[in-house]
Amino acid sequence: MKYFELVLEDEKIMGVNAISVVESPAIEEDFIALSKEVQFAVQNEEKRIIMGAVLIPNKPIYRVDKKTKEEYYVFFTESTIRQAAELFLKKGFQGETTTEHSSAVNGVTTVEQWIIEDE
Repeated sequence: MKYFELVLEDEKIMGVNAISVVESPAIEEDFIALSKEVQFAVQNEEKRIIMGAVLIPNKPIYRVDKKTKEEYYVFFTESTIRQAAELFLKKGFQGETTTEHSSAVNGVTTVEQWIIEDE
């Protein structure tokens, strides 16, 4: 099966323009807490905080072309993920949230993001 690296060639490209909470994440990771043993979405019920991975460096993400039915994998390098994270903030997308990549959710804001460099 083919593998394709996805890149952001310049800042005019949209990159990540919203965070979407989905039933079946393409990165095949549930929302996570700070340890691998706990797979849980809600971090603080009172403050209404959730946490989860958006992209994982070099993780193959399965795709199928809708027209040709060709199966393949895409992946993002660490540097591309860093670039996407920076553009997300730079372009002011912190308040852009959806469910299932389609329905906009009002009143949800990204308040923190980070890249884990040393597990």
